[in-house]
Amino acid sequence: TLDRLLEHGDFGIGTVEGIDGEMIILDGTAYRAGTDLVPKEVPSGTMIPFAMVTRFSTDAISVMADIDDYDELKDLYGGMADRPRPCVAVAVMLEAEFDSITIRSVPGQQVPYPPLVDVIAGQSTLVLHNVHGTLVGFIMSSGLGEINLAGFHLHFLSDDLSYGGHVLEVSFGQGRMYTDEMTSMTLVQL
Repeated sequence: TLDRLLEHGDFGIGTVEGIDGEMIILDGTAYRAGTDLVPKEVPSGTMIPFAMVTRFSTDAISVMADIDDYDELKDLYGGMADRPRPCVAVAVMLEAEFDSITIRSVPGQQVPYPPLVDVIAGQSTLVLHNVHGTLVGFIMSSGLGEINLAGFHLHFLSDDLSYGGHVLEVSFGQGRMYTDEMTSMTLVQL
């Protein structure tokens, strides 16, 4: 349940039962953005099939400027978990006034659950302009093998809680990225 998950962290991303939308956990509060891409608080007893959480504690702050697209962000910072001293992952909180951000969410699924590629085919997307908010997520190291894909996995939450979802594209003039290096990981499979 969400209550049990939050015992392990106050910051992270995931989804809720049935892969029904994108979950964003910020400051100990979990939000679910469904296909309407509007975040709503997740009720405490909600079942969580997948999440990555940590107790966020800032190790470093980076001031960023003139990020034209997600590829540029990935090129500059995507390998951060692999250098200079390798870690399992880097938790990332990036605050900015986004010139443009594209987010998505997926509809809830039923048994028998389809492959993720089929789920994503039914996604809702939205392009936002001039919106202030926070990217929440992780840069995963390449050393995790098949546990998780290397690089960025980010979700978005607007400051006014009007919009949220999985990040597909992003650009901004100035931003501030807070990072927390994670040197160990506990994988729980129930």
